[in-house]
Amino acid sequence: MKNYLFFLLCLLLFSCEKKEENPFIGNWSNVDSINDNEDNFGLNILNDSILEYQFGFYEYVPTKMKTLGFLRDTLDRDIEALRFLGTKTKYKVNDSVFSFWDLTDSIWNTYHIKKINQDTLNLIDKNKKVYSLVKNKNTYNDTTQYDAIVVDRALGFGCCGINSTYISRGGKMYFKGLGNNTNEKDFTTKLDKAVTNQIFKNFDKINIFEMKDSYGRSVTDSQNNTITFIKNGKIVKSIEDYARKAPIDFYSAYNELSYLFQKATHYDTVTFIFDNRVHFPSLENKTFKHPLYNSELFLLDLELRKGKITTTSFEPKYTLNFSYYNQGFLFHKIETDGRYYTFYYNDNTTKTIDIGYNFIENNPILTKPRRN
Repeated sequence: MKNYLFFLLCLLLFSCEKKEENPFIGNWSNVDSINDNEDNFGLNILNDSILEYQFGFYEYVPTKMKTLGFLRDTLDRDIEALRFLGTKTKYKVNDSVFSFWDLTDSIWNTYHIKKINQDTLNLIDKNKKVYSLVKNKNTYNDTTQYDAIVVDRALGFGCCGINSTYISRGGKMYFKGLGNNTNEKDFTTKLDKAVTNQIFKNFDKINIFEMKDSYGRSVTDSQNNTITFIKNGKIVKSIEDYARKAPIDFYSAYNELSYLFQKATHYDTVTFIFDNRVHFPSLENKTFKHPLYNSELFLLDLELRKGKITTTSFEPKYTLNFSYYNQGFLFHKIETDGRYYTFYYNDNTTKTIDIGYNFIENNPILTKPRRN
């Protein structure tokens, strides 16, 4: 009996011992220490075997790109677009070596562990480059600040996808393909609830109102990305990120959203008013010029789709201008008072669309000096 009680006591003590915590688990990044010559680097280590490589993994896919030229001729070019493979992968730690499986190249990316504690993880890659990572202890989470997001990705050197994506918390999605995408169709679809929730979960843990309006590195030919947040139809925040300078968690969130079109299996094709790429759009009159982000312009594009053609006359307050990079447009000029938009077509005809409310007055952020 004594032996039995002793056994039970030992079993109880053993089961109450605190399991040794894995010091690698956590969200690590170098975002506060990078300079213009460095890329963001982030590892969100979820458990003892799985992590998220926040830059993501990709594979090249042969496809055709349709480009609208100055004469609106269609040119099918053989290109390679990127298919997003996600961010999650397996990892392992052996002695002083940290490795994770690269889904792109099917190899182990290996690093020497220089330092590891509760707050710091220093890794050295095969080229002797040091990654000084800091654990992100952010516990922020807010699901009430916005109900829709727009991401626009512009042209960059290489095969970066050029596109615009809108998503609402209800799962409504619009996609406009503008080049270097695995699917160039413009479409709308209703997303699965789980997919929608995951996309917004990525953003909800970031306090966007504490972020700057613009991030950028002093490099050329990189991709410019703009992200706009909407609440009850009103723009509450827009952020520009050139060359992936923004915090890695934010980049990872909008990057995944921009590739969401690749998961859409059932959709309805649509036609947008701006059926080609708009470069450097701005609201202008004789006294000022207000640049617009392309993510903001895509929101206007969606409102114009819902508008009605009218013969109502109005007093124009702004000209919606765009740059010399544009090619293939059917129109050359747009005048507006915020509610009515008159398009001047190249065949000397016009068309006025009434969107039912003043888009510019409803979004005062558009006419404030907020680019820095």
